[in-house]
This record gives sequence, structure tokens and C-alpha cells, in this order.
Amino acid sequence: MDKLDLKNIGPIQLLAVAFRKPVFKGKINDELQKLRDEKMVKIIDGVAIQKTESGEIKTLEASDLTATESMEFGAVIGGFIGLGSGSTTTAMQTSEEMAEKFHKRYEYGLDKEDIEDMAEGIPKGDAALILLIEHRWLIPLRNAMRDAGGILLAQDFLSPELLMTLGKQQASLSAA
Repeated sequence: MDKLDLKNIGPIQLLAVAFRKPVFKGKINDELQKLRDEKMVKIIDGVAIQKTESGEIKTLEASDLTATESMEFGAVIGGFIGLGSGSTTTAMQTSEEMAEKFHKRYEYGLDKEDIEDMAEGIPKGDAALILLIEHRWLIPLRNAMRDAGGILLAQDFLSPELLMTLGKQQASLSAA
């Protein structure tokens, strides 16, 4: 892995969602499956954890990666981490370590300790969803912008709630 080829890897987003006293009806899974079926997103890694009122832990894991893809994603992420050090040797070593960890994770999933650690902070009756999603739909647009000499300056998802909060803050500053 002398040079990272990122043209075929979309932007990756980490989602962590808490659910207070959830009432799951399958709609989240249905919507995710639609996006996956349409090849708009790929789930790199995902885990849903629910803690019942009695403290029992229920989990559901998901990944769309093949064993080969898990090695590739591990190598790319490891390369990024290692490249931050400024050392090619460190980047190579980090990419190999991350590739192996991704492969193990894909092959064996989370162990009981991993689940218990994540579930520890979830109150009884609540749940959490953690997803690492690759946005496949954005690859052609991103590549076209890069080919035209574009350099990414910033990116983020702005929720309607955040925009409303910003609007309220702006209004209160204007009124003062």
C-alpha cells in the first residue's frame, strides 16, 4: 500500500443515536434497507443495543462488507491514522494493524465484553444505534469536484433542529 486510491470510497459518516423508551416498528431497518438496496449507502459497521427495563441487553449487528472489503477499509483508515504521523513506515504499520482488526471484527463481530461496555451507559428501557456508513451516492460528485481542482473546505450535516436553534440565537442577538 504505497499510495491510497480513494476514488472508490465514499465519504464515511459516524452516526450515534440514543433512543429514550423506544417503540421500534421496523421502520428504521426498512429505510436503511432501501438505501442499501439502491446502493446509496453501505454499512461499514453497525450495532443496535437495547437495554430492557429489567436490564437485559439485546443487540443487533450489521455490516455490508465482504472479508476483502473489511481488509481494504481497515487499510485505508489505518493509512489515514498513520499518515497523520508524517511517517510512511508508521502509516504502513498502522494500515496493516487496522486492516487486521477490521477483518477480525467482520469475521467475529463484537464480543460480549464489547457489548457490555457499550450498554453500560444506556439507561434501562433505552437503546442506542451506532452506524458507520459510507455514502456511495456521493462518490461521482466528489470525484468530479476533485477532477476540476476542488478542495474540500468543510462538511457537516445540518439538522432542521440545529438550523432552528441557530435562527433563534441570531434573533435573540438581533433583538438585544
